[in-house]
Amino acid sequence: MYYYPLKELIVTFMIMTQSLLEEIKGFILRNELTHIGDLANEQELGVRSALRRVVPLTVSSLVELAERVGGREVVWGMAREASKANVLSNPRHALEHDAAVDANRGVNLIRSLLDDRYQGAVRSIAVASGIQTTAVADLINVVVPVALGMLGEQVAEHNWDADGLSQWLQSQREQHPAQPVAAAPMVAAIPSLEMPRSPAAGLVQTADNSSRWLWAALVVAAAVIGYLIGYKPGAVEAPGSAALAGVEGLATPANAGRREDDNRVNASATVRGHYDQASGNYIYDTGLPLVLKLSNGTKQIVGANSTENKLYQFLSDPNMQVDSVNRTKGWIGFDRVYFDPYKTTLTGESLVQLQNVAEILKVFPKAKIKIGGYTDTRGDAVKNLKLSEDRAKMAMATLINLGIATARIEAKGYGDKHGIASNDTEDGRALNRRISLRVTSK
Repeated sequence: MYYYPLKELIVTFMIMTQSLLEEIKGFILRNELTHIGDLANEQELGVRSALRRVVPLTVSSLVELAERVGGREVVWGMAREASKANVLSNPRHALEHDAAVDANRGVNLIRSLLDDRYQGAVRSIAVASGIQTTAVADLINVVVPVALGMLGEQVAEHNWDADGLSQWLQSQREQHPAQPVAAAPMVAAIPSLEMPRSPAAGLVQTADNSSRWLWAALVVAAAVIGYLIGYKPGAVEAPGSAALAGVEGLATPANAGRREDDNRVNASATVRGHYDQASGNYIYDTGLPLVLKLSNGTKQIVGANSTENKLYQFLSDPNMQVDSVNRTKGWIGFDRVYFDPYKTTLTGESLVQLQNVAEILKVFPKAKIKIGGYTDTRGDAVKNLKLSEDRAKMAMATLINLGIATARIEAKGYGDKHGIASNDTEDGRALNRRISLRVTSK
């Protein structure tokens, strides 16, 4: 995968579309959004200077993402969520209110996209503009939702799909064929530095033969990236505090006979996501994107609450041990493994997550896992049990085909037992139709 240097990235986008850059900058200034957080303590001249640099840095980062395989769907998804959140309708209220939820939502995204270029970019902007790096970060947190909101307006107005948005960005590039001088101040401010990588950093250079897996994984992030701008599509209450912590709690001896206990729906934790009526699946919010850097050099872009990150943290942390006594504990639900209705055929996105899990297991050669399959309570219990076992075995067979030794995996179907939500709602039934894994040895 080609990896654009930061200077080239900024020059490319400033040449590409001055109009969009000016629209974003003008919107921020008109709404006095440069007076939020640490920005309020800085000189107006310095903030305006930084704004001229942060806007192209932000949008060029999004464009770099859109030009990668699968990346255009991610940008399109983020733009749509920004439009749904009406960020541009009352931006000051949205930014100040949502800052209490996640004060660094914009910074987290740009850091993920730039990886080792991020710190150098922020420092150079601060030096060139004469403001603090914390103020630059606050400015990024302002620019990101506004930029996505403007792209979202275009998507909504023209009813564009991902290709349509990408083509529009391409047309903007063609309309501005020769204005490289405009980028000179920004380029001069960006030194060529090799910065250490952050554990939660984002897009990274990787081998061409694995790029399609990484970028396909990012497509899933588009459904949940609204978190960055304070919008959570269809968030519902669901049971099981362990679900949020990374471990799915199955029925214990105290509650094993209460499959339809509605009290579980009102448990202390929430599973963020929404039921997708078209597919019949529950679409999980896997959190902000981060990079898992495996010891064999493999890098995965996943969500902070994803199956991959939960599995990796469990295997890599020596303080987290397998519970050999209570085998109902320690289950981790797959958040992107789905099957065709009433079949054992895996969907395309399922292969992405199973590939990631296989790569993680390869760097922990002593680890063994068990895969469990589950259904909701509709239909015949015997048929449900068989379907759940066949699905679990299909996931196991896929991991074996991806290079994991047969002796390291076992699979079992539990049918409609051990539900984690009520079967009285579509959301609950979708949550109960799932595939989970449990580390049995590490």
